[in-house]
Amino acid sequence: MTARQEKPVERLLPAGRDVTFAEIEVTLARLVRDGRRKRGPARALTATVIAIGNPERLVAAADALEQLGETGGVRAILISEGEHTSPVARVTENAIAISGLSPRYLNNAVAALRLSSLPSVVWWRGGSIEALDGLANLADRLVLDIEHPDAVWARADTLFDRTALTDLRWTRLTRWRSAVAHLFDLPQVRAAAAGLRSLSIDTTDVFAARLFAGWLTARLRWSSSVAIDIRVVKGDIATPLARVTAAGDGLGLSLGVRSGTSCLEASVDGAEATARIVPLGDGTLASLIGEELGVRTRDLAFEQALVAAREISA
Repeated sequence: MTARQEKPVERLLPAGRDVTFAEIEVTLARLVRDGRRKRGPARALTATVIAIGNPERLVAAADALEQLGETGGVRAILISEGEHTSPVARVTENAIAISGLSPRYLNNAVAALRLSSLPSVVWWRGGSIEALDGLANLADRLVLDIEHPDAVWARADTLFDRTALTDLRWTRLTRWRSAVAHLFDLPQVRAAAAGLRSLSIDTTDVFAARLFAGWLTARLRWSSSVAIDIRVVKGDIATPLARVTAAGDGLGLSLGVRSGTSCLEASVDGAEATARIVPLGDGTLASLIGEELGVRTRDLAFEQALVAAREISA
């Protein structure tokens, strides 16, 4: 066991203990038993969350899952890829970290460590794309969470029928999508929707903007005649989009983060101008992945939005 192997797992689970892969389940059982003696019965586990990515991105995932564990029980499995067939494993009462696992053993490790009696959520923060097919067969839900998802989006069609696929960007856009949906509850907006001719999005995340534009394209059945303009802006904001505007035939829609607040303002310009203000909500990793744990079925709206997003350039 080298220092190079030890450091990543120590950062992921500082309070854990090192074990061999074969000792993981026995050690977990002992830790749970000792915990019950000290604190009483532990919270019942509700899901297995398998976070996969490079060590740096797994540190944030480990923190998020630890926060979730304070309110609802999950078994957390944290795996970074490498070249090792027998890598260092580190465990706490409800978490397992494996550092430097060879991708060809990834599926075997997940199959062995997940709790088959509970839903399994794979939180994919990066790694070997070739391993996704096997992971999809093991996961009830596959949550993408990578900086540049084009290569994965391109093969999404092969994953849709294997698991409930989603992207954490979609979760980050929930309040934006909800605000637009509320605007379309207004009769004047519904009546003029077919006349929208342009969409402009200011964003700090091009892929989130493409996904949002893809959702509108799919929902409103837009043709290629609708002009979509995505502009990258700089700024430290807690949401991937900064402003969205759509216009055409006497109707204008706009959504944006209200200055000095954590609220989203959605407005309609036209014969009957109106505005609605909604809170953006908690955008922390713990909150976002917690929201995903509450979803069990395929999200067809996301799937359609993703297919449309692949055709949108920025």
